[in-house]
Formats: sequence, structure tokens, C-alpha cells
Amino acid sequence: MRAFQIVLLFIVCISGYISSYAQQRNCGYQAITHHLQQNNPNFKQFLDSIKYNKAHLAASKTTKQTSGTYTVPVVFHFVLTAAQQNFLGNQNGIAKRVNSQLAVLNEDFNAGNTDQSRIPDAFKNLLGNSNINFALAHTNPNGDSTAGWEVVTTTHNGFDINADECSAAKHTNVGGADAWDVNTYLNIWVINILEGAIQSDVIGITVPPAFTDSTKFSNPYAKNEMGIVLSYEVIGRKQAANDSFLLNYNLGRTCTHEMGHYFGLFHTWGDDDSGGVCRCPWDSGGGDDGIADTPPEGCVHYGCYSFPFMDRCNSSDGIMYMNYMDYTDDSCMQMFTVEQVSRMDYNISVVGISHSLTSHPQVLDYPGNYSAHNDSYILYPNPAVSGRTAINFNQLPSGFTGFAVYDEFGKQIAVENSTDIASTYYPINLSAYGKGIYLLKLFFTNHVDCKKILVP
Repeated sequence: MRAFQIVLLFIVCISGYISSYAQQRNCGYQAITHHLQQNNPNFKQFLDSIKYNKAHLAASKTTKQTSGTYTVPVVFHFVLTAAQQNFLGNQNGIAKRVNSQLAVLNEDFNAGNTDQSRIPDAFKNLLGNSNINFALAHTNPNGDSTAGWEVVTTTHNGFDINADECSAAKHTNVGGADAWDVNTYLNIWVINILEGAIQSDVIGITVPPAFTDSTKFSNPYAKNEMGIVLSYEVIGRKQAANDSFLLNYNLGRTCTHEMGHYFGLFHTWGDDDSGGVCRCPWDSGGGDDGIADTPPEGCVHYGCYSFPFMDRCNSSDGIMYMNYMDYTDDSCMQMFTVEQVSRMDYNISVVGISHSLTSHPQVLDYPGNYSAHNDSYILYPNPAVSGRTAINFNQLPSGFTGFAVYDEFGKQIAVENSTDIASTYYPINLSAYGKGIYLLKLFFTNHVDCKKILVP
């Protein structure tokens, strides 16, 4: 009986800080850096030059005050079998996953996540709010309309992290999907990631821009492999009881974590725990993430914890297990820090390595025939307040024949043929159709304009 009580006590204690076990979070950052270090003897020095560069963080403070908000065009490439698509709910389910994932990214990067209330008081003043927003691209590289994602049905059950860090998923000629111009679009591939000997349980992998820079070191990743890979089991946020997800990773935070890597962040514990040994920054072989306002950590942290939770490197407030760049469960992640945000903002700024993503705002709009004309109008308010907006012409429109509104699946949900050219005001009511992005087409006698309507 005594032995049973001891075992029961152990189980209760463990459950106090670790969630029910399914699969531990791992990202492919270790596999990516291992690949580069194998082929580049000086890669470690290059990595440290990024990690411990503080000059660019100081410069980012000025940049943040003057730059405004940047919007990054995102495209998702779903490379899945028919069965894996069915796991996501097929076309309708994929659309839901994509839209919820964009919402999560914008909340997490802009301190708009409702669960930030769970951040302990000791860390609340360190919560960072970035200058980075994300939106679906609606014009593809050929100039054609796109929903912001494509679905490629593959016969491959998955892509191997051990052989090529899932690079095959990024090339059409070997069963994947080619990247769209990486200087214009931020590419995200959604696939089945197969287990590998280098690293197991991987649910996300990022090749950041710095790892494709041939001017800094030899044998970098190819430019057309820049971007993020996500397991199809963790894309988006769970919204219904029957939505299928990998247990504990159903709030879209895997993508938030990988996006942090894309914009220059490292794991909070510094990836210095090789061989399962926890090392503090001051230990032999120790390191950290190069960020001053994340507390030192000796090891990676899985599951969930109660504050404060100490490891061997802490003596005051404990580890910041709620940081997006650790490995805790989605429900236990709530923040980037001020200095993490400064690094990311710098990398998207006019002097940063990812600034080109902000230089093509036209791909955020659906393509239209923008012939020269004198009609001047605004769509206001947009986002639509309570689903209501209106087309407001500055003067009587010339040749305006009406408009139509389509949902994200291309279904026409509203239409009006205009015979009253005396009007300069055309109200649109989408309150019955729910939240989402809608396409507005305005028809003129010699051209068509396209606009997006956001119903928050």
C-alpha cells in the first residue's frame, strides 16, 4: 500500500506542471543548424554574430518609432494526401484553418491575444508588441487571383526531415510545391513531417532569410527554400469540438514559434543542452538566445508549469515558460518580450533582411482591370463595423453598373445592379454572413475593380 501511495503522489506532483502527454513539441531548428554546421565549419561563428549583435537592437528603437506597421503577404502551400486533407476538413476546413492561423499570428505578434492575462505579474512589463501584421496574398506571381493558399494532392505520405529537412516538399518536380517569389511572399508549407534520426517529433521547421545568405558563409540553403514548414496536425486554431489536432498544439502557436525564427529569434534556452545536459550561459559550453529580457534557461521546457518554476539557472522569478520561443504547450504560451520584438522589427525594417516582403502591397489585393478612369470612391468603414460598410463615391460615378460580393469560397452572396446613377452612396450589409474576408467587385462599363472587405 505504501508503494502505491508513493507512485500516486509522484503522478500528482508531475501533473502539477506537465500536461497530459501526447507528442512533445519539437521544431526542426536543430536539424537545420546541424545541416549547416556539417557543411560550414564557420557557421557557429556566423550564428553567434547574429545572436549576440546588440547594435541592431538599439537601432530598431528609432526604426519602430518612425516606420509604422508592416504587412507581410503570406501564402500557404498544402501538400497532402487525400486522407490528410480529409483530416483538415477538406476545402472548407482548410479555409477555416488558414483564416484562424492568420488571426493567431496577428494577435500574438501584436499583443492582442486574450490569454495574455495569464502572464505572471513579474513579466507583464516585458510583453512586446511588434510592428508586423500578416495578410493573405490575393494575387499570385502570374498576376492571377488566389485565395492565399493552394492545395496540392500528393501521393507522398509525408516528407523526410532526416534526409533533407523536408526540402522535397518545396519543389514541384519531386512531389512538393514550388515557393512563390520569396522576396515578395512569405511561404508556408503544410505537410506531413516524417520522423528522422536527427530529430523526432518535429511539428515545424523554418529556414530563415539569414540561412540563405551566400555572402556570409558557404553552402547555405537555396533561396527558394526560405520559409516555414508546419505539420498539418497543428495548422490553425481549434474552433469546434470535432476539429482534429495534435493534442496540446491546437491554438496555432507552432506557427507563431516558427515565425519568430523566421524574423531572427532563437530558442530561449539557447540550444546548448546537447546530450540532455542542462547548461546555463555561464557554464562551459553554455549559451542563450542573445536576448537580455528573457531569463536564462538551462534546458528546453515541455508541457505546462505553474509560476514560478525554477531551473538551475534561476534564483528569482524563474523561467519564462510562457514565451513563444520555448517548447511548452500552446495553452501555456502567451508572449514575446520587448527585446524579442525589437529584433524582429529591425529585420522587417528598411535596413533589415526581410524588408522586401513589405515592398509589394499590390499582391495583397485581388487583381482587377485597373483601367484609367475618373471615378473616385472609398470603401468605408473597412473593416466593416458589425458587418456593415458602404461604397462612397466622391462624385456621381461614370459608367458604374453595379457591384457583387463573394465569400471566401467564391460564392456570390450579394449583388446590386445600379440604374440610379444619381446616387453616390451604396450600403453593403454582411452582418448575416459572419466574420471573414469577402471580395467586392465593382462593375463599370469599361473595367472592373476588386476590393477586400474584412468583417472582424
